[in-house]
Amino acid sequence: MLRKRHKATANARKRFLTPSGLALTSMLDILTTILFFLLKNYSTVQTTFNVSEGLSLPQSTTLAPPPDSSLHLVVTQNAVLLDGVELVPVVNGDIPREHLYRDNVTIVRLAQALQQHKKRSQYIEKRSDTHSFSGMIVMQADKNLEFKILKKVIYTAGITDFVMLKLAALKKDA
Repeated sequence: MLRKRHKATANARKRFLTPSGLALTSMLDILTTILFFLLKNYSTVQTTFNVSEGLSLPQSTTLAPPPDSSLHLVVTQNAVLLDGVELVPVVNGDIPREHLYRDNVTIVRLAQALQQHKKRSQYIEKRSDTHSFSGMIVMQADKNLEFKILKKVIYTAGITDFVMLKLAALKKDA
């Protein structure tokens, strides 16, 4: 019986004498993976674009820059512009009825201009491997505009398949 106890304690000692601790190789692999992930996702892109005269943009603390390859839609107190071309005037804080479709929401000239841009983009997409229609618009809107104008602009963009809308804002000083 003594031998059995002795054998059992010898096996127990062997178990406790095996090296146990942190596997440094695995930890280094994890830290390297995290480092590569952070380096890949880190960017210092700063995009600048011209703000229309007489337009005061809202302030934001966002870190994402607006994309360069999208359409620029500007809504001021006086007009709606697409890529620098005035499409519709803004009179007394609203779009005049003669520029709206029967539903009193769709802006006809804006919808036509967006359809032309969409067709042009799709035409280029068929002949190019690098270009694709994204349906993205960067919108600069005066912070003092009423929401009813923005609603009409956003609705019109949405029905013409421009559903990715980025609202441009000024970076808030810390």
